[in-house]
Amino acid sequence: MKGQFALMVVALGAAAGCARNAQVESSGEVAAATPANRSVLPAGTSITARLNQSLGTSASKEGDQFTATVTDAVVAQNGATAVPSGAMLFGHVTGLHTANLPTDQAVIRLAFDSIGVNGRAFPFDASISDVAVRNATGNPSTNQTVRDAAAGAAAGAVLGAIISGGDLSKMITAGLLGAAAGTAISLGTGTGQAVIPAGTTMKVRSTQEVRIR
Repeated sequence: MKGQFALMVVALGAAAGCARNAQVESSGEVAAATPANRSVLPAGTSITARLNQSLGTSASKEGDQFTATVTDAVVAQNGATAVPSGAMLFGHVTGLHTANLPTDQAVIRLAFDSIGVNGRAFPFDASISDVAVRNATGNPSTNQTVRDAAAGAAAGAVLGAIISGGDLSKMITAGLLGAAAGTAISLGTGTGQAVIPAGTTMKVRSTQEVRIR
C-alpha cells in the first residue's frame, strides 16, 4: 500500500506540473489566448497588423518609431469586438546590425510600446511571430519572401526568421546586437540592403495583459 501511495503522489505531482506549464509553449513564448470580453486583452492575444513604414538596414536607425494598423478585428469569446480593425500599434527600433561582409547577417529588432483603440492609447508589449522580408537589391518580381517564421527558428540566412534563444544570445555576446527588448528579425546575410516593406502584414502576440476599457 505504501508503494502504491508513493506512486500516486508522484503521478499527481507530475500532473500538477503539466497543468502549471500548460500556458507556456515549448518555445518559451506565451501561449495563444482569446479575450473573454472587450475590456481586457490577456497575454497571448494574437493581432494581425499592416506595417505603415519600411524598416530595414538602410531605412532605419535605432530609436526610430514605427506604426502598424490592425487589419483583422480581435473578437472576444462573448462576441464583442475587443480590438477593432483600424486600431494602431506603436513601436520603435531597439537594435540594428548591418551586414558588412558577404557572410554577415543583418538583423533588426522591434519592440511595441502602445496600442491605440478608439482614440485612446494603452501600454502594450508584444512579440512578432510572423513577418515577410524581402531583399531590396533584387528584382521585385523574384524577391524571396518568407512567411510563417516561428519564434525560436534558426535564423541562418533566412529572411524573416525570428531570432531567439541561443542564436540571439550569440549575437548579443559577440556585440553585434544590444541587449534591449524586442523581437529580433533576420534580414538575411550579405551586404545587400534588406527591408521589411511598408504594407507588410505581421502577426504579433501580446506578452502582457492589457486593460483597454
